[in-house]
Amino acid sequence: MKRTVLISGSTAIDQTGFYAGDFAEYESGYSINALNVSFQLREMQTSFGGCAPNIAWGLTQLGITAIPLSSAGRNFRDRYLDHLVAHGIDTSYIAINDDSDNCASCMMINDEHGNQIIGFYPGPGSPDRKLPSEISEINDVALAILGPEMPNLALAQARDLSAVNVPMIFDPGQVISEYQRAEIVELLSLADILIVNDYEYSVLQKNSGLTPGKIIELVAEVVVTHGANGVEIITQEGIIHVDALPDVRIVDVTGCGDAFRAGYTCGILEDLNPLGRGQFGCIMAMLNLTTPQTQNYKTSLSEIRSLQRKYYG
Repeated sequence: MKRTVLISGSTAIDQTGFYAGDFAEYESGYSINALNVSFQLREMQTSFGGCAPNIAWGLTQLGITAIPLSSAGRNFRDRYLDHLVAHGIDTSYIAINDDSDNCASCMMINDEHGNQIIGFYPGPGSPDRKLPSEISEINDVALAILGPEMPNLALAQARDLSAVNVPMIFDPGQVISEYQRAEIVELLSLADILIVNDYEYSVLQKNSGLTPGKIIELVAEVVVTHGANGVEIITQEGIIHVDALPDVRIVDVTGCGDAFRAGYTCGILEDLNPLGRGQFGCIMAMLNLTTPQTQNYKTSLSEIRSLQRKYYG
């Protein structure tokens, strides 16, 4: 059975600030004019991120070969390259653009309740970046994840994957606001699964003009994450709800969605039903939540199975 996953998306060096308070309390105490706000931060961190390496990190923990398909700026060479190589993640298809100083960057401010204010720079493209069918391992790929990319690139990759019969997950993420109706319709038609959070799902519906009923006619499975309120998995047979794990001590919310996707994808390769996949995803998200930054948690497939029995029976 194939155990290789191709992950398209950004490679980012993230900047995360921590606000010792509650955004809602700040808003109630101070007038906000045209979104002009100023937060006094208690801490600032630089960390490795980007959807492609983040998901690859989680899959690698679970014994799955993960290949990021991405591009990066020159600062990728500073420390990030060595970090990925040291942890067994293939960097062969992260194309470095020497004309650009910086990788993609997600600039985040987190409050004490896990709420985030995010600014995202998608990073440079690269003329050396390959299409999926151009990588030498394409015949070993069981599944591809189309992470947040600009619509023209995502469409090119989806068409290419379809031509070589590789199943795919469409994960537009924070770039969903850039997609127009025709692009969304085509990508949903080419993909096998859509994964979004609840906010991204609302933007997708608004930009496409599609109702949830019409969306599920185009793609076989829709996975909508709701943070602490769990996950909805929608198929033509109905809706399955998976509870998030209770009483989780939040250390850092950054990258939880990517950890969830790694767990969910592993569940697909393990031939689990949608409920089991969602449980795997929620457990991985919990492990990420309780660990600083996005590529520090450690686990294994046997531990995930044990935690599944513990929390879900």
